[in-house]
Amino acid sequence: MKLHYSPSSPFVRKVLVCAHERGLADRIELTSHATMANGELRADNPLEKVPALVLDDGTALYDSLVIAAFLAGLGEGPELIPEDAAARIAVLRRHALANGVMDAAVAHVTETRRPEDKIWPGFLDRQKGKIARAVDALESEAGVMGDTVDLSTISAACALGYVDFRMGDLDWRDGHPGLATWYDAFARRPSMVGTRPRNPPAS
Repeated sequence: MKLHYSPSSPFVRKVLVCAHERGLADRIELTSHATMANGELRADNPLEKVPALVLDDGTALYDSLVIAAFLAGLGEGPELIPEDAAARIAVLRRHALANGVMDAAVAHVTETRRPEDKIWPGFLDRQKGKIARAVDALESEAGVMGDTVDLSTISAACALGYVDFRMGDLDWRDGHPGLATWYDAFARRPSMVGTRPRNPPAS
């Protein structure tokens, strides 16, 4: 399998952590950053977004939730998406919350890279507000998440890790002791340590 990826993307990291937890990481070839420039990513994903997973038969899967659901049925390891209906909905709901943090953080970062006179402060404030409210919600569920490894806890950890990586001035730990303790423990998992975000190589 081949994964179109960026080493800084929290959505890609989510997929990679799922692959590590299911014992599949060594079966996935990571593309180089050049595939975005040479059109290969566009050919495999009409949306031209990462992550996109190309299977051995040429089938391309996207986006991160679809890829994670596919990986959940391969290999061995934690049950990423429970079969029990109530548990599955709880995991998918928490995943949606964490995914929203990723969306807001990426949107915030993208906006700050515009020319200074084109940046919309109100937009930045709205993204920070989304993140703050989501972190409040995750704080209330930190005890429930415990040491569970599933799609929702992986996504929450990757989202918080991205906020640390790109929005270090946003001290989400302040006022969220339960979530901070949970994250610090989860972030020590080998799957998280081995997928820490980094800036892509200069083109």
